[in-house]
Amino acid sequence: MKSIIYIKYGELTLKGKNKIDFINCLFNHVRHVLNDIKNIKFIKKFDALIITNVLNKDKDKIFFLLKKIPGINLIIPAFQCSNNFNKLSLDIIKSLQKRDIAQTTFKINTKRANKKYPLNSMEISAQLGGVVLNSFKKYAVDVHNPKLLINVEIKDKYAIFYFEKIKGIGGLPLGINGRVLMLISGGIDSAVAANLLLKKGLHVDLITFISPPHTDEKALNKVRDLKKIITLDNTLYKAKLYIVNFTSLQHEISHIRDRSYQITILRRYYFRFAKQLGEKYNYQAIATGESLGQVASQTIQSMQTIQNSINDFLVLRPLLTMDKNEIIQLAKQMDTYDISILPYADSCSLFVPANPATKPTVHKAVSLEAELELAESIMDNIFKKHITIE
Repeated sequence: MKSIIYIKYGELTLKGKNKIDFINCLFNHVRHVLNDIKNIKFIKKFDALIITNVLNKDKDKIFFLLKKIPGINLIIPAFQCSNNFNKLSLDIIKSLQKRDIAQTTFKINTKRANKKYPLNSMEISAQLGGVVLNSFKKYAVDVHNPKLLINVEIKDKYAIFYFEKIKGIGGLPLGINGRVLMLISGGIDSAVAANLLLKKGLHVDLITFISPPHTDEKALNKVRDLKKIITLDNTLYKAKLYIVNFTSLQHEISHIRDRSYQITILRRYYFRFAKQLGEKYNYQAIATGESLGQVASQTIQSMQTIQNSINDFLVLRPLLTMDKNEIIQLAKQMDTYDISILPYADSCSLFVPANPATKPTVHKAVSLEAELELAESIMDNIFKKHITIE
């Protein structure tokens, strides 16, 4: 009997002929993330990934990292042993003795992948249950609501058993679905959106817009800190952060005759700039943390008017139908909330007029932009001279 970490895959189990590509992608990613853990070995299976040679001192770190990796559904501290029934029974009893539970209710759940095994799943569960009852007089069977669930999987050449499961984030292996450029502000929403895109197998790089001296360096540091959390300080994956100084363009936009359109026009230029970067660096889409109806620039009319500025370039909005409380709960789960609520305003929030247009039209936005004679040359200058990549 040996201690293992038994990893069950997420959505990639449904991928049919492409499944092996998804498994290989996840396998390589797990090896990369756990690269600093010495001596561990990986066994790649079609239905699971097994990690062996794990030292007790490394387990907490490994579990923490595995819980952050997209594509993993369950992380299971387990035992691998002989599938001989008598040896399996003894190993389960030894493991239960080490857990030192004097009295409990239990159930045995058996899955038999080896269909040539002399006992079927129900017979294995029943006979193992008898062994446990004979060994622990204060144990009782409860098939409906047991306090202890003993899971047993019978493979062709061995068996695996375990008592607990750690939930992973599921989804698809990181990067398998392409690359996206995420507009991130430092607030709650965009960091959550970035994490959800990672879960769907996308490589997410970040773009943020600053407008010094109106925005503080602390606001930019919020974004840097959020990037560290999202990427586990580049352990999960290496993400780029594009920092764009938009001060000159914001000054130009501040002169439009209808101030209610300021945030609409600004976001149209954000989208244009992100699209230009996307096309240059081969991103398949840009993404935002927009939630429908949450603020003036996120009404359906505003979204349509803003997105019109980039024609048919794809925009992903993973938070579109979520309310604020749902997003906040996700931010807390993802450990981004405490940083996101630090009171340092970003360039977008500082530029919102007192009475922003909630139903802006494309026609009016285009008309107002036509009055900004210097906007295009300013955009070109920003693209050439005012982007920092971290």
